[in-house]
Amino acid sequence: MKEASNQFNWINVVINNAGILRDGLLASNEAGWIKKLPTAQWKQVLDVNLTGPYLVTREVVADVLTKGVKQSVVVNISSISHDGNPGQSNYSASKAGLDACTRTWALELAKHGVRVGAVAPGVVDTPMLKHISEAAMKSLVEGIPVGRIGTPEEIWLAVRFVIECDFFTGRVIEADGGASF
Repeated sequence: MKEASNQFNWINVVINNAGILRDGLLASNEAGWIKKLPTAQWKQVLDVNLTGPYLVTREVVADVLTKGVKQSVVVNISSISHDGNPGQSNYSASKAGLDACTRTWALELAKHGVRVGAVAPGVVDTPMLKHISEAAMKSLVEGIPVGRIGTPEEIWLAVRFVIECDFFTGRVIEADGGASF
């Protein structure tokens, strides 16, 4: 029996799904004290949410091109916060940047058989929500036209579409129950 590492010669699907939140206002006045979003907090979010996908995609695509893989796809996981959300300038900037990379990479790589798409989930039942108060959750749900948060399985359906539809590239699918921030 072959070792697992020898069974596959290339990667043909990449899903860039790493993401962190480190929310904070750009600047605020709290009881006479000016509080600023720390640069380290800004950089940490951009490093994980934007630089991470850039590095992974760059290395995988270079390997795909080297090996002459005929078809492959990159799926970036964005967020509906890509249009901006108070207290999330770092997160919103990272996701908007990822959307711009999605379009740019799709234009650059289509001639090589590499498609690039993104999915921008809304509020989804994941461990990120475990730290949200009941009142905040109620408010979030009230802002979702379908009246509930999404499930990971529903986001998978959007990701699956990007992977399986050979005519899809360079776009972002918003899977958010109709919500917007």
